[in-house]
Amino acid sequence: MLAEDTAMVQRLLGWLVPDGDPLAVLSAAGVERFCWYELPCKWDAAAAEQHRAVVVLAVLLAGAGRVRAAAVCTSEVTAEVLAAWERSEEAGFAAYRRAAAASPTTPQDVPELSWGQVMGVQETLAYASLERRLEQALDEGELDPDGRTFPDVRRRLVQHWLTTAQPVFGGRTPLEEIRCERRAWWAAAPPMERRVLLAAVLPALEEASAAPADTAEPLKWLLEQIGDGVTLTQAGYLPRELVAAAFARYPHWYPIGKGPRSEADLFQLAHLRELARAHRLVAKRHRVLKLSAAGRAQLADPRLRERTAALAWLGSTAAERQVAESALCALWAEPRLREDLCDVVHPVLSASFARSDGPVEVTETERLLWRFWHTGRELGYLEQERSPDAPISLTATGRPAALTALRLLAEGPHGHLPHVRAHCDERSER
Repeated sequence: MLAEDTAMVQRLLGWLVPDGDPLAVLSAAGVERFCWYELPCKWDAAAAEQHRAVVVLAVLLAGAGRVRAAAVCTSEVTAEVLAAWERSEEAGFAAYRRAAAASPTTPQDVPELSWGQVMGVQETLAYASLERRLEQALDEGELDPDGRTFPDVRRRLVQHWLTTAQPVFGGRTPLEEIRCERRAWWAAAPPMERRVLLAAVLPALEEASAAPADTAEPLKWLLEQIGDGVTLTQAGYLPRELVAAAFARYPHWYPIGKGPRSEADLFQLAHLRELARAHRLVAKRHRVLKLSAAGRAQLADPRLRERTAALAWLGSTAAERQVAESALCALWAEPRLREDLCDVVHPVLSASFARSDGPVEVTETERLLWRFWHTGRELGYLEQERSPDAPISLTATGRPAALTALRLLAEGPHGHLPHVRAHCDERSER
């Protein structure tokens, strides 16, 4: 071995196994991260030295019996990623992300869990442990990356591992540990006004989720009406027969006059249709609107439908989510008058967000609460008010839906946290 190679070996070992462990402990996923990100991005080395580093590392790993990890170093993918980093940092990051996503040792997102861009200790431990489990399955022939059924087989392996008690987590499942850690992060996030509101609902979130109620009844009804297809009007609206059926079923949507003439007169129905479109529950071809495969699945599965409805209730921007979260926690504790609800929610919003032209105005909170209130009524989650002075309260299906929505916030992946201080202007949320 050349003298410069000896120096390279020492540098590689000092970086990859700084505690003096044998190279056998290094996972293939760890080698991928080094070759595709750490070497080109964090090492102080010219391109020629980077290429020599991967060659030397391949020899070391092969000598340690790590054939799969050694192959990463000399692969075309690694050469392409290093070349992309030479072009620009943007190209390098993009190539790294593509290579990592395509790697058979990368734990994929599954319905039970989406991995966070920012991970806590337990989630990081679970991710690394699952990388090793996938590598073991590849080495033992349990997974065949070239097989037609590889994506489905890997998904089932990931789901089974996440939901099976593991010794490293003290006999608990990795999924339980990750969700518990995420809830703790969520509950501890500032501001103090927010943590005070959360206190009322935290005990309910710690309990195991019950079987879903047949929730979001108006959404279910609309999906049933669309079914195998309805013909839209020349203007693109739902047919008048469906609008009349909606008015007959939900007369409080249009409490004045003789009734709506078209979908344009019944904004609640239009909002539900937009919700279905945004979540790809319906598909349109020419003037025929019918259920998509996702729509049929949600019609048959109340848990999927409840999750979709909860996402719609929370809103799509950070400010909408913050207002919805605060309002749900306040209403979980007790019914509230509109002005009281605004008084409780506004301090949280103003402490969480900043505007370039000054503090958040109360009118902004009122606007966001209006969206939360109307969406909740359209989905059947908020009781119909007998008068403007009546308190707002959760319905029988609204309470479990509120827990579903709050769990989505508490146990969802971190990366773009809605509780960090940011601009309230929607154009600033990029």
